[in-house]
Amino acid sequence: MNATPSAAEPERETPANVISRSRASFVHVTLVLFAAAVVGKAAQLQLVDHEHWRQEADRQHVVDVKVAPPRGAILDATGTVLVETREEVQIIVEPHNLGPSRRRGLDGKVRTVDSRVVLRKVLKDLRVPDKWVKRAYNPKQYKWVEIPLRFAPSDVARLRNLGGVKLRPRLERVNSTPEGLRGIVGVATASGGAVSGIERELDHLLRGEEGKNQLVKDGQGGRIGSPMLTPVAARPGHDVVLTVNQQLQEIAEEALLHARERTGASGGDLVILDPRDGAVLAMAGMRNGKATLGNGLTEAFEPGSVMKPFIISRLLDRGGLRPDQLFDTYDGKWQYGAKKYEDTHKAARMTVRDIVRFSSNIGTVQASLKMDDAEEYESLRDFGFGVPTGVSYPSESRGSLKLPPYSQIDHAQMSIGYAMSATPLQIAAAYAAIANGGELLQPSLVREVRDAAGKPVYRHKRTVVRRVLRPETAALMREMLKSVVDSGTSTAADMQTFDVGGKSGTARRVRDNGRGYELGKYNSSFAGMFPVENPQYVLVARLIDPQGTYYGGLVSGEMVNDALQSAIATRNASLDRGELAKLARPMAAPLPKPLTPEQLRIAQRDSARFDSLRAPAPPKAEPLPMPSRIVVELPFSMARELRRKEPAALREVPSVYGLSARQAARALYAAGFQVSLLDGSSVRTRPAAGALLRAGSTVQLESPR
Repeated sequence: MNATPSAAEPERETPANVISRSRASFVHVTLVLFAAAVVGKAAQLQLVDHEHWRQEADRQHVVDVKVAPPRGAILDATGTVLVETREEVQIIVEPHNLGPSRRRGLDGKVRTVDSRVVLRKVLKDLRVPDKWVKRAYNPKQYKWVEIPLRFAPSDVARLRNLGGVKLRPRLERVNSTPEGLRGIVGVATASGGAVSGIERELDHLLRGEEGKNQLVKDGQGGRIGSPMLTPVAARPGHDVVLTVNQQLQEIAEEALLHARERTGASGGDLVILDPRDGAVLAMAGMRNGKATLGNGLTEAFEPGSVMKPFIISRLLDRGGLRPDQLFDTYDGKWQYGAKKYEDTHKAARMTVRDIVRFSSNIGTVQASLKMDDAEEYESLRDFGFGVPTGVSYPSESRGSLKLPPYSQIDHAQMSIGYAMSATPLQIAAAYAAIANGGELLQPSLVREVRDAAGKPVYRHKRTVVRRVLRPETAALMREMLKSVVDSGTSTAADMQTFDVGGKSGTARRVRDNGRGYELGKYNSSFAGMFPVENPQYVLVARLIDPQGTYYGGLVSGEMVNDALQSAIATRNASLDRGELAKLARPMAAPLPKPLTPEQLRIAQRDSARFDSLRAPAPPKAEPLPMPSRIVVELPFSMARELRRKEPAALREVPSVYGLSARQAARALYAAGFQVSLLDGSSVRTRPAAGALLRAGSTVQLESPR
């Protein structure tokens, strides 16, 4: 019999109704961890990675448009702009969108205009070629026409906000540099791509800092401005003021061109340096009839006898020589080792003064034997040879100067300018040390750097590299160099009014392969200083392969003379005319000669064209402090000298018919008159040609600006 459970006994739970505590705990923990993860991720996004995601959002919604900065200008020493960046505009036409359009005028009113009519008138005024005008009005064949010309923003202002016309602004680098100086200034684009020259060397100053405009993308991908975004303005580049004087640069280029035409030379160089502070005033170069890229800095050559003063002056400075010390010169022929030396000026014996005056190779080599190899190297190195001058130019040549010990021949050859090489600028810097009293200066091409507000941030200062001579020795050397010009090997450089000092060099040219010398090929050079008593210029002239007469003192000396004559007759050529007037030599006035019938006919012809000889001479005009009329008192002391004598000599005003203003000024100055420059329609004098005036009187010279 089965027993039945008691009614008082409780019923047991089945497994399906039992809740697992461990399972519940797992679920709770999972939910807590998930919530914590969500909170942590939110905290990371909002707090830790906030800046990253903000930038990412800006990147997707905001576009940065770069704004190119205006590149700084390059000016010459007088403030004339040589290179500058200008904003220009290109016209882009959408032919299918031309027609009536509404735009707001300057008075704020909105009007309907026909863009076809406005565009046609503007293109006609701008003289756009018909080919491009036809394309702009041909919607069937062209959807987009870019007219390949650039215009000033003011010339295309009428096209702004005109339907179917877009204006694309461009920055253009405009270069008005004289041809011979362009290699020094270099090349750069308006966007900042510097290629060469000063543009490349000072690119970090000239290029400025670019700015940016921030635009917001709209739903269609377009770009719109937002007042919440602040643009960053571009910072214009610095302006660079060169030491080069543009007028003197043009004089140097003209003198070099005339010298090449006169001698048939294949090329040449002319460097003008201020020995007082090392400023490069002009640097002209030419090869095969074309202006070259900075050969005065980059092309070294064996200079020949222009190097002799450095060896002689160092020996004089150390007491190893006396100015009147005699050397045997063997009547111009002497053999030293395997080398035979010959002198053009033959003498049995010469003093040191005459060795310099007549450029004796024999005497210079014998004097150099008083130095050992180390002393010779040290002398030339101290004058700056074999090392760059440090001028602001990216590819300056250092020349060549061998390290000692030397062979017997090399020691001798280096003393007369062979077995080494130098650039025209190195030679000019070395002669400047003799000119300024014995201090080697660092040359400079940069006078000043100004920021965008015009405030100078750099000014060139006289930088002394080292003292190479005592002042007394430098003065003695200048006296010797003066004798070279007035009665030695370089009389072609002499001037009637001022004393010039210098030294010539005629060196054989090395073959292109560097082995031996070209037969009949020469580098004809002259290095001089003006005026020799207190030099304001150091000039180094070089002609390559002159035909016929090839002696440096004659061909290059004449080039220097031409440049000096033009500089004196020019308004602004970096000369202190007050100091020049103190040093000018008085000139004897020639007796006036009666006019021949032909001269009278020429005078009457000039008078008929310009002014009547019977008309009274206009009174001397006082200089006015305005740029439209400038009176230049040329450094001519003859008038002061002649006033001491009575009666004063009368001179005839020369004819200037057919001459340029510069040539006319030189002709009047050479005739013994002072010159007052006036603006006019043509080159003519007041009084006219043939009139008799007292020597030293002022002749008014009219010339077009």
